[in-house]
Amino acid sequence: MTMVLVGCAGCGTAQPGDGGTAPHGYALPEFPAGVAFHTSLPPAFSPFLPLYGEEATREPPAVDFYDPTSPYFFSYVFIWWLTSTPDLSTSALRDDVRLYYTGLCPSATVSVTLGEPETAVADARMPVTRRSGALDAHSCLGNPVPIAALETSTYNCPDHAAVVVVVSPQPLSSQVWMDLVAIRDGFTCW
Repeated sequence: MTMVLVGCAGCGTAQPGDGGTAPHGYALPEFPAGVAFHTSLPPAFSPFLPLYGEEATREPPAVDFYDPTSPYFFSYVFIWWLTSTPDLSTSALRDDVRLYYTGLCPSATVSVTLGEPETAVADARMPVTRRSGALDAHSCLGNPVPIAALETSTYNCPDHAAVVVVVSPQPLSSQVWMDLVAIRDGFTCW
């Protein structure tokens, strides 16, 4: 069973369909038995990140996430639920992801590639733009980390911009990528 955690910067438990008076928010599924947490943006580990709002992270169970031999090692999804009007261009997203991991990992040699947007994805719920790339953090969270595939999806939600980031060093054909994409595709906002 997949649990859905609802988030919204300071708005409590509002849900879509509350008669138009509910504050804006989002929902993002979780890994079964996984770990989910929130932090404000910019996060304490990366105070120089020029983004404001909140972050929510979805990780597999810690026993898998931190085990370099696990097929779920260093594979997760996070969302930046952004306030104000952030720059969501390819170069800005690439720089923001690099700054984020420079603080998280911490390393001055983090590199991020990010391609130009793929053709806009048709989504009846909201516009979305996807970009694919790679993250080379070298080591993170106490472990060497192989180069990871990276995907960003940007959404125009009511009163917020959202960026969903998917990261994994596993092959794109692996089960973990199917799980990550299911979480990404379960994102909704109102």
